[in-house]
Amino acid sequence: MKKTLLMAAVLVLTAGATLLGVPGSRVRAQSEASITLPDPGGVEQLYEGCNNIALTFLNGTTSEAVVQAVSPAGAVESMWRYDASQNRFLGFSPAAPQASDLLTVNFLDAVWLCISVPQPAVTLSEEDAGSTVELRVGDTMEVVLDGNPTTGFSWETVAVDASVLKQLGEPGFEPYTNLIGSGGKFTFRFEAVASGQTLLRLVYHRPWETEVPPEETFEVTVVVQ
Repeated sequence: MKKTLLMAAVLVLTAGATLLGVPGSRVRAQSEASITLPDPGGVEQLYEGCNNIALTFLNGTTSEAVVQAVSPAGAVESMWRYDASQNRFLGFSPAAPQASDLLTVNFLDAVWLCISVPQPAVTLSEEDAGSTVELRVGDTMEVVLDGNPTTGFSWETVAVDASVLKQLGEPGFEPYTNLIGSGGKFTFRFEAVASGQTLLRLVYHRPWETEVPPEETFEVTVVVQ
C-alpha cells in the first residue's frame, strides 16, 4: 500500500506541475483552497494540484491536524515530505491514514499538499441576482460574472458575513479569447462555514474611483443550514 501511495505521489506531483504552469497561458490561476498556518505563518492560498508549502506547526504536530487546517474541508487528497535520510517520500492520505507513513510534521518542514476540490454545490451567474440560495455547512458555491479587467473594472466582494460564508482566495479570471483586451469571466468561490443567513454583495467598479457608483451590482441572500 505504501508503495502504491508513493507511485501516486510521483504521478500527482507531475500532474500538479502541469496544471500550475502552462506555457503561454493567459488564464490567471485561481486559488481553490487555503491553509491557515500558526505564527509566523499566515493564510496561504492553495491551487488545484500539488502545492509546496513550508509549515510553521510545532514539532510533532500530527498530519491530521495539518489537513484540518485546510479549507474547504475535504480538499486535501494527500501530503508528502521528502526524507533525505531514507531517500524517499513519506506520505499521508486522509482517506487511508492506516497506510500512511508521514504521521507527524515539524516546524519549517517543506511538504507537498495535493488539493482536489469537488464541484461546487451551486454555481450562480448574473441571472441569479436577487435570489435566495440555500446551502449546507461545508458546501461550496461559485459566482461567475462577466467583466473586462483591461478597462480598469473588476468585480469585488463588498458585503458578506464571513462567519457564515467565507470567500476562498482571490477571484479567478478567464478571458473569452487570446486577443488583447478581451473580456471574460470572473469566478468567486465561497464556502458555507456555519449556520446562518447573510447578504452577499459584489460590485463591478474601478477600485480607485471611490466617489463613483459601481457600474453593476450583484446581490443574493445566502441561507446556510
